[in-house]
Amino acid sequence: MPAISPTLLASLQEYTKNIRNICILAHVDHGKTTLSDCLISSNGIISPQMAGNLRYLDFLASEQEREITMKASAISLLFQKKCEEDETKQDSYLINLIDSPGHVDFSSEVSTAVRITDGSLVLVDVVEGVCIQTHAVLKQAYQEKVKPCLVLNKIDRLILELHMTPLEAYQHLCKIIEQVNVITGTLTSEEIILKESSEDYISEEVTTEEDTAEHGNEYYFSPHKGNVAFTTAFDGWGFTTKQFVNFCHKKTGIKKVILEKCLWGEYYYHPKEKKIYKSQKGNLMPMFVTFILNVIWEVVKTIAGTPEWIDTDKLDKIIEVLNISVSRRDLESKDQKIVLKAVLQAWLPLSDAVLDMVCCKLPDPIEGQSRRMEKIFKPLKSSQVTQEMEEKQKQLLKDTIDCNKSDDSEIVAYVAKVFPHNKRGVSTSTVHRPVPPRRVQPSAVPSNRQVQQNPNTNNTTPNNTTNENKDDPQSSSPTQTETTTTELESEIKNLEISKSKPLHQIPIVTSKPSNTEEEFIAVVRVFSGTLKKGKFVYVMGPRYDPLNPTHDVYQVEITQLYLLMGSCIEPIEQVPAGSICGIGGGIGNLVLKSATISSSLMCPPISSMMFVSSPIVKVAIEPENIMDLPKLLHGLKLLNQADPLVEVYVQETGEHVIVASGELHLERCISDLKESFAKINVQVSSPIVPFRETIVQPSSDPNIKSFSPPKIHKETIVAKTANKKVSIKIKAIPLPKNVTNLIEQRSATLRDIFLGGKSANKELSDSKTAKKEAEDAEREEFQKVLFEELEKAGEEWKNEIENIWSFGPRHIGPNLLLNHIPGYSKSSYWIHALKRGIQKKLKKQQDDDDESKEDKEIEEDADTDKEDDNNDEDDNSEDTQDEESVTSENKLLEGEEKFKRIFELDNSIVSGFQLATIAGPLCDEPMMGVCMIVEDIEVQDIEQNSDSYGPLSGQMISAVKEGCRMAFQTKPQRLMEALYLCEIQVTSLALGKMYSVLGSRRAQIQKEGVKEGTQIFCIQARLPVVESFGFSEQIMIKTSGAASTQLFFDNYWETIEQDPYYEPTTEEELEDNGVNVASLGNNIARQYMNMIRKRKGLFVEEKLVEFGDKQRTLKKNK
Repeated sequence: MPAISPTLLASLQEYTKNIRNICILAHVDHGKTTLSDCLISSNGIISPQMAGNLRYLDFLASEQEREITMKASAISLLFQKKCEEDETKQDSYLINLIDSPGHVDFSSEVSTAVRITDGSLVLVDVVEGVCIQTHAVLKQAYQEKVKPCLVLNKIDRLILELHMTPLEAYQHLCKIIEQVNVITGTLTSEEIILKESSEDYISEEVTTEEDTAEHGNEYYFSPHKGNVAFTTAFDGWGFTTKQFVNFCHKKTGIKKVILEKCLWGEYYYHPKEKKIYKSQKGNLMPMFVTFILNVIWEVVKTIAGTPEWIDTDKLDKIIEVLNISVSRRDLESKDQKIVLKAVLQAWLPLSDAVLDMVCCKLPDPIEGQSRRMEKIFKPLKSSQVTQEMEEKQKQLLKDTIDCNKSDDSEIVAYVAKVFPHNKRGVSTSTVHRPVPPRRVQPSAVPSNRQVQQNPNTNNTTPNNTTNENKDDPQSSSPTQTETTTTELESEIKNLEISKSKPLHQIPIVTSKPSNTEEEFIAVVRVFSGTLKKGKFVYVMGPRYDPLNPTHDVYQVEITQLYLLMGSCIEPIEQVPAGSICGIGGGIGNLVLKSATISSSLMCPPISSMMFVSSPIVKVAIEPENIMDLPKLLHGLKLLNQADPLVEVYVQETGEHVIVASGELHLERCISDLKESFAKINVQVSSPIVPFRETIVQPSSDPNIKSFSPPKIHKETIVAKTANKKVSIKIKAIPLPKNVTNLIEQRSATLRDIFLGGKSANKELSDSKTAKKEAEDAEREEFQKVLFEELEKAGEEWKNEIENIWSFGPRHIGPNLLLNHIPGYSKSSYWIHALKRGIQKKLKKQQDDDDESKEDKEIEEDADTDKEDDNNDEDDNSEDTQDEESVTSENKLLEGEEKFKRIFELDNSIVSGFQLATIAGPLCDEPMMGVCMIVEDIEVQDIEQNSDSYGPLSGQMISAVKEGCRMAFQTKPQRLMEALYLCEIQVTSLALGKMYSVLGSRRAQIQKEGVKEGTQIFCIQARLPVVESFGFSEQIMIKTSGAASTQLFFDNYWETIEQDPYYEPTTEEELEDNGVNVASLGNNIARQYMNMIRKRKGLFVEEKLVEFGDKQRTLKKNK
C-alpha cells in the first residue's frame, strides 16, 4: 500500500465522527512499539517485513540502542473500514496513534498520552501475564476516563515455547482476562465506595448492583463484547472473535448474531445435533477452542511443527481452505518462520483486527470528551464570578463536551508536552517559511488573542522578549498596539475586576523566526473551536485565574501548525476540534511542562495531569568549562520545560540539581542536556539519595538500658534564649506510624489548604476568597481523617488534634509540634493557619501601605519561614511598649502577661520548629515521624533597650531550633531510607543467581511465585534506593539476560534498625564486632550517615591515621 498523503490525513480531521485518538499502554517489553510498527506498515510508511525490527516511533538513538521506548510519540494513520451494511463500500477513519513507554521511569509520558486521547489499547504478554506496570497504566486510563481495549499479545509463545494444547491455551487466556477484570473491577468499586462515603452523597440514592455493573461495564473485558484482540505483533497477525463469525456461520449454519455471543465462554457446539449447549457434554470443547484455536494450532504445527521440513501438500490444502493468497517466494522459503509469518499475515492481518476493534469499540472525540471533560475542565465556582463569566464558562464547557469545531465557538486546547525538533526534520514536500509578525486590524482580533503566564522567569520566559518586540517595527506598530490595548481593556472591563495590574504589564509575545536549528513543538489536543494560522490565542499556565487575568498568561499568534508523523512533522493550515496536532512558532517556548490554550480570557485552565511516580534520585551538575555556565543554565531551563516529571532547581550551596524518577530517567535527562539542550560537556555528581531522620522508643529491657548513654532516657530538654530571659521545655516522642503515613500521603492536601493562599497573600486577589469554600471543606475532611488515625494510635493521642501547633518541615511535613503549656490555649491551628495570613495583610493595608512590612507567615520552606518571623522585628517597638507596663525586673511573668508574651512569640516558635525538622542532627536530613511537645515556656520581664543579644524573636527561633534538636537526641536516633517496589521475572535456571544479587543489595523479599503453566518466577521485593544504582545491569549480567526488572517508587520509607552511634561495650560485642564497627562494614546506618555528612561538608568522626607505626608500602603518588 502506498504511503498516505498528509493532505488526505489533514482533510479527514473535518470528520469528527471518524476520528479515533488512541494510545498504546503496557508493561515494558510487552510489544507496544512492535504493534505500532504493524499498524504503521498498513499505511505503507514502512515495509511489513521491517515491522517489529525497525521500531519506527523509537527514533531517538538511545531508544534504538536500549530497545525500549523513552518518549511518547504520535503519528496519524488512515484506516479503510468496510461498511457493515455494504461490504463493498469503505469508510475512512483517521487514527491518531500515540506509542507510550512501558518503563516506570517514564510513566510521566504515559500521563501525557492518556490526557490527549479518548481510548487506549492495553497490551498484555500472554506468557508474562499481568505485571506491575499493567496495573499502573490501567489505573491511569481509568482516572483519566479513557476507554480501554485489551490486546493479548505473543499468542505464538503459547504454541512454540510453552507447547500448550488449544484447551490449555484457552484456560490460560481466560485467567489473564480475569486478572485484568479484577483490576478494573477494583478501581470501579473504589470509586463507588469513595462517592458513597463523601459528604455530598445523598443517602436516599442507593447504589444497586445493576448501577455498579453499568458503571464498570465499559471497563469489563470479554472477547464476545468485541473489546479483546489476540495478536502476535512481531509476526503481524491477530484476530478478534468477530472475524471468525462468517467462517463459523458457513461451517455450522448458525445465525451470526448467536455466534457473536457464543464464540467465547462456556458454550459447546455439538456437531451431530448442530446445537449449542451452555454446559459441557462428553468430550466437547468450548467453541473458541473448536473453531478458532484448533485451526490456528493446526496451521502452526503444519508449518513449524517439525524442524526439518514442511508438509507442502497439507499446507497447500490449508491455504485453499482458508481462501488466502500467499506469494510462492514466501512459501518456498527454507525459513519456517518466514513461511508461518506469510501465511498468518495473509489470513489474519493484525492491522485489520486491531483497527477494526478501535473504530467499533473506542469512542470518537465527541463521545470521548462527553465522558471526561467535566472531570478535567471545571468552571470556576465562586461568589466573585459575575453572571457574564458564569454563562461564558458554561458555554465553554458545553462546547468542549460537544466537541464544537465551528468558527463561532471559542478555542479550548491542552498542551500535554513539548519536545525539541530539528527544523531539518520538517517535510520537504511543502516549502515552509516562518510567518513574519503581521499588522493586526481591529476587526481581525476579537477575543482570539491570548495571554500566557510569566511563570518563573528563569524557566519559561524567553530571553529578551521585550527587546525583540522593540526591534521589530511591525510588532510595535501603532495599529497593533492600539488594537491590543483596546481589546484587552474591553475584555477585562467585562470581567469587572477591580484589582488588576495595568494593561501594559500583560506580556504580548510576537512569534519570530528562530535562528537555532531546533525549536520546541507543543503537542496539543484541541477540545473545541478550530486552530488556524494567524489566529491569536491565550496560552495559560496551570495557575491562571480568570478572576485575575493578567498573571500566568501570554498572548501569541499561531504561525505554524503541524501534523505529527513520528520523527517528521507535516505543515498544515488548520486543526479542528477533536484532533491532535503540533504547534510551533515559539509557543512551545512559553510552556512549562503543560498549558491551556484558549481564545477567551474567561476560560479556566484545564486541570494538571496525575503522575503515578515522583522524582527521587537527584544529582548535582556543572559544566566542565566554567565559561559554559550560561549554556548550562539555558539547557536546564529547556530540560525543565520538555520533561513532564523532572525537577530542576538551585540548592542553597549554589549547586544546580536535577531530580529524576529513576536511574534510567536520570541518564536520559543528562543525555538530552548534553546532546540537545545545552550541547556542552558536563560533570555529574554521584547520585544523591534522600534520607530521613527519626527516633524510636528506648528499649524496655533493663540490661540494654543499663548500657545506654544517660541522655537517651532523659525526657525533657530546657532550652534558653541567648539573654537567658526565656526558657522553653521541649520533649520529643515518636509519632505513630499510621499518623506519619497519613500526613506523608496527604502532603499535597496540606499544601493546598495551608499554603495555597501564599500567592494570594501577596496580591490579595479575589480568587483567594473564591476558593475559600472548597478549602474549608477540604480542611474539615482532612481534620476528620487525622482525628480517626490519632484515635487508632491510642488513648493518649485521642485529644491531641486541637493541640497541634504546626506541621513540619515546610508546614506540610510528617512531624508535629504540640502545645502542652499548662493554661495556655491558642486558637485552633486549623482555622488560624488558614486565615491569619489574610487577616494580617488586611490589617497592615489599612494601617500602612508599606510593602516591606507584609506578613509572610505561611511560606513553602524553612528559609522563607525564617524571613517571615523576622518581620516581627519591625514591630519590636510595640513589644518594648508592652514591656514598660511591667514594673518588676527579672521576674517570671505569670498568667495573662505570660500568655500574651507567648502569643507574641508564636511565629518564632513555629519557625524554630520548621528549621529543626528540615535538618536533623544526624546528617542535616529532614525529620520524619517525630512529635515535639512544648511542655512549658517561662518568660522573664525584660527592660526596654537592655538586651544586647538582638530582638527576642530571633533569639527564640534559635532557642527552639536547638531545643528541638537536643530533644531529638535524647531518644534513640535512626535513619530512614527510601525503598523501591521491585518486580522481577526470572526463569527457574537463574533463580539462585537472582537471589544472590538481591541479598547483596539488602533487598527484602515480599512475594514470590511461579506463573501458572510456565517456568517463569515472579518476585516482588523492596529494594533500597541507595542500593539500586547499577542493579538492573548487574542482574542482567549475573542471570545472562534471564531476568527482567522494574523499579517503582511509591513513597515508601523504612527505618534502618541499626543505631548509627552504636559502639560495642561488652566483651561479647567486642568479640563479635571489633572495636571499630563502622570500619568493618557492619553498621550500615553509620556508613550512610558519614557518607551524607562528608558530601555536605559536616564533621565526620573518623581516624585519619589508622595505624601510626605501620610501614608505608605504596608510593605517595598512588
